Amino acid sequence: MSSTRTAGPLLLVPAVVAALALAASPAAAADAGLGYVSLGSSFAAGPGIPSAQPGSPAACARSTGNYPSVVARDLGADHTDVSCSGATTAHVLDGGQAGLGPQVDAVSAGTRVVTVTIGGNDVNYLGSVGVYSCQNTGGVNCGTVDREAVDRAFGALTARLENVGNAVRSRAPGARVFFVSYFTLLPDSGTCEGVPLTADQLAFERSVASRLVDATNAAARATGATVVDLAGASRGHDACSAVPWVEDFTPAPGRATYHPNEAGMAGAARLVEAALDAAGVTATGPVRSALAGAKCVDVAGAGTANGTAVQLFGCNGTGAQSWTVVPDAGGALRALGGCLDATGGGTANGTRVQLWECNGTGAQRWLAGADGSLVNPRSGRCLDVPNASTADRTRLQLFDCNGTAAQRWTPAG
Repeated sequence: MSSTRTAGPLLLVPAVVAALALAASPAAAADAGLGYVSLGSSFAAGPGIPSAQPGSPAACARSTGNYPSVVARDLGADHTDVSCSGATTAHVLDGGQAGLGPQVDAVSAGTRVVTVTIGGNDVNYLGSVGVYSCQNTGGVNCGTVDREAVDRAFGALTARLENVGNAVRSRAPGARVFFVSYFTLLPDSGTCEGVPLTADQLAFERSVASRLVDATNAAARATGATVVDLAGASRGHDACSAVPWVEDFTPAPGRATYHPNEAGMAGAARLVEAALDAAGVTATGPVRSALAGAKCVDVAGAGTANGTAVQLFGCNGTGAQSWTVVPDAGGALRALGGCLDATGGGTANGTRVQLWECNGTGAQRWLAGADGSLVNPRSGRCLDVPNASTADRTRLQLFDCNGTAAQRWTPAG
């Protein structure tokens, strides 16, 4: 058998490929894909995670490894990241941070998905944890924590978050909006050397974190948005844990105190992608050839290494044949953690396709033609079964679009 790895139950969506919208043409843009905008503060931007996004303001410290960027690469999305370290709801709505306009202005009528991680700076969540840690380790110029001011800020926070959700809705009425909650920083009980807080301070900060979750949930309900429960999922991955998703108070040089690390951003991306699938923004299932013999697009041997062949093989319901797509926008086709890729970025007839780590390039973009073809817009050529072979392990390729059964792909029913 070509595909030896089994998978859990598949979500068989009846238009996984045929409904990939944007009937493709050779002139289609290579970066066509889901219109995605990410808003938020440093817990979205990813300061300290290599590497910095080219061209983004230094003060925002946006990383190419932040969760929005990972999601965008996995989906082959047309992504605009306006998250910025230190942002509050005011910066999202009104602008003024680092000379930038309102983050929400990046949202337009064509935006299909918006993720939002905001509100922590409104209530001094990270700031207060840092001040207490500084004070307790003999630091100087640590500042102070005004708990009454934090309480007052919470009084207005839910309404401010609702304003963010409503502002997004007004600009993109058809967009799906996802409020991604903040990472959990502290263990459920006790502490550790890297988190130098007293029992009273721990209780206060856990209360801040809990109230921030409550405000986010309430605002999402009020605005018809979806909550991605990162706060819940990251419990057990706090700064004191064996597998932390956030740094502690004294991280390695270049890292940001009490901020997400690569593992955390990868975990957040998985949660967002699961939410997108549950909301129907993406769909997952097999991709079947129109050729006789019930053959599917298959990752050879269920391999996950870069360069693993993608081939034709008898449909068998394994994870090697379970592809995640964006039905209404096109973009990447993802399986086993990698994306369907034109080898070497090639565009010529006969260029073989493979599995490769998702990178958002034109070599990994696929749009559906009206005839059921899958077109790589960079090359203007179609995903093709050489010589219309129905033999197992036939390696798939790019070839001039011709409307034959060797280039027609539909979901298995």
